[in-house]
Amino acid sequence: MQFSEAINVGGVFRLLQPSFQKAQPFPHIVIDDFLAPDLARQAEAEFPGPEAPIWWTYNNPLEKKLACNKVEAIPPTLRVILEAFNSVGFAKLLVELTGISDLQPDPGYHGGGLHALKRGGKLDMHLDYSIHPHLKLERRLNLIVYLNSGWKEEYGGHLELWDAQMKRCVVRTLPVFNRAVLFETSDISFHGNPEVVQCPDTMMRKSVALYYLTQPRPNAAPRPRARFVKRPQDPEDAELDKFRLERSGFKDGKAVY
Repeated sequence: MQFSEAINVGGVFRLLQPSFQKAQPFPHIVIDDFLAPDLARQAEAEFPGPEAPIWWTYNNPLEKKLACNKVEAIPPTLRVILEAFNSVGFAKLLVELTGISDLQPDPGYHGGGLHALKRGGKLDMHLDYSIHPHLKLERRLNLIVYLNSGWKEEYGGHLELWDAQMKRCVVRTLPVFNRAVLFETSDISFHGNPEVVQCPDTMMRKSVALYYLTQPRPNAAPRPRARFVKRPQDPEDAELDKFRLERSGFKDGKAVY
């Protein structure tokens, strides 16, 4: 499937550039009804449950989530979506929208693919890794598509975007069905869903994630893993501060997942 068939807003996509570039606290845009309706419904229906054998489990004080980037294990409709939006053609469309030159998709979906949070799940505030550990390219854009029919405000799971000083939350976006969020990744793009998900046990916060890369800029930060940070309201905790440093380090990061 071509990305033009998968996307529901292709005709206006290029017109969104001013909104993206002027957004605060950093360039981003929220697009509702992103996927073609039938495709979105089928993708949600095929999304694997929490007991499926495909998941890699993150279960530590900073992140409690499920993830899968093994394309061969992902159900067919979701695989079609990933491949459509991981195409060179879609990356070129993102160049027009964002003004970031020479964007490239990540063929290995490193850190991307399918993500899910069960009740009690969360992902603390962080900056994404800067340099791809295998391709040695710089991560520049995140695209997240949510597939959560019937998601209510009281379930939480909001994607939060914070200011560069990590003093206040500027944007809180509920992960409702067929909503997409596209944002620039940089040294100030603090984001996460730090409040634990409160959905019923029969539901999960489901999303599809893709990342886009460029050749490293001269001033690119050499950040090999996500850098987790505390919010002003988070309690002082020396052990957790130490864990944040270990989780962000190249040597220790994988060991503390």
